[in-house]
Amino acid sequence: MRLLHKTGLPKTTLLLIVGSISLLIASTSGRVAQPAAIPERDSLRGLAGVEVRVEPIAIEIEELGLPTDKLQNEVQQRLQEAGINLLTERERLASSAGGLLDIHVDALHDRIGRFFYTIDLSLMRPVRLKGLDPPDASAVTWMKLGEVGSIADDNVTYLQEQVLRKVDHFIKDYRAANPTRRGGNHRAKP
Repeated sequence: MRLLHKTGLPKTTLLLIVGSISLLIASTSGRVAQPAAIPERDSLRGLAGVEVRVEPIAIEIEELGLPTDKLQNEVQQRLQEAGINLLTERERLASSAGGLLDIHVDALHDRIGRFFYTIDLSLMRPVRLKGLDPPDASAVTWMKLGEVGSIADDNVTYLQEQVLRKVDHFIKDYRAANPTRRGGNHRAKP
């Protein structure tokens, strides 16, 4: 209070000045501290190839005609046809330019003839973290998360179509980020 009297300014004026300075500092520090966002598509630049992993699908879906290994083969074939190199796990782990394309199909049967589902695709790549020893880690750099949908239990091929549609989106983004890259390793993974 003694400082207020020494300035000779009314309390309201001092509070306005202090409040304005506080807001200015708060808004400036928030903008400075935030790193620039990198679009997901740009994170695919320089990607040399991918290992494909389809997470195990619900047994009910497999029994109705969409086994995990069939979906894995379809995805790999689609990527090969697009010129994207397929990597084994060993090749991916040995490369700083490889990634893991993870596909997760989650489905729940309602016991009256429908499945509720969601399909998520994510790409994990090696990243460098500043100031850490060792500086290498993996992080999701590209993803397409699914919304909840429903299908009749006699239409599980629709799930396969939806997965391949998301894979096509990945291919489109890959090609946009790597316009001159042509895949060279077109072998099928066992």
